[in-house]
Amino acid sequence: MTSDSYTRDGRVRSITPGFAIVLALSFVATALLLILALVYYAGSSARIASDYTTVASPANRALTAEVDGYAHNRRRDLAAARSDLMREVKTVGSFDSQLGTVSFPSAAATAAGALTQADQKLAKLIGLQARAPSLRKMRSFDRRVEAAAAVVKTKAGLIRRALGLPPSSGALF
Repeated sequence: MTSDSYTRDGRVRSITPGFAIVLALSFVATALLLILALVYYAGSSARIASDYTTVASPANRALTAEVDGYAHNRRRDLAAARSDLMREVKTVGSFDSQLGTVSFPSAAATAAGALTQADQKLAKLIGLQARAPSLRKMRSFDRRVEAAAAVVKTKAGLIRRALGLPPSSGALF
């Protein structure tokens, strides 16, 4: 038996040039796909971090404006303060919806779930604050909201660390 033939059903057949070309091309294609998969995988951390910041940056900008608006209105204008708070609730909810579209690796996925839960608690508390009948009662929620926001910021920090991002300079995320 020679190297250019094989046995099948007791008969010797030679490998045709066409088969040899297809075999060689399949090996090359497989190697190329493996290389591309490795390149794709190597860039996934940066891509996921970019996806997260794409969601977090606009939410942070909006929240900064809304928190500043509430701070300005919380002593003089109940309707404006209520409006600022309701916009905060909407921004937090929108952030959570968009966060759900990001495919996180396992450590960051766990942190993202915890962040979403903390966000929901914060949004609920801010919603209660917005329904307060007076500015004084509205302000009575401030410390609890700050504490809930600190938990959110901590959870967001866990995601940022898992993705290799620096700490946030924004409001929460």
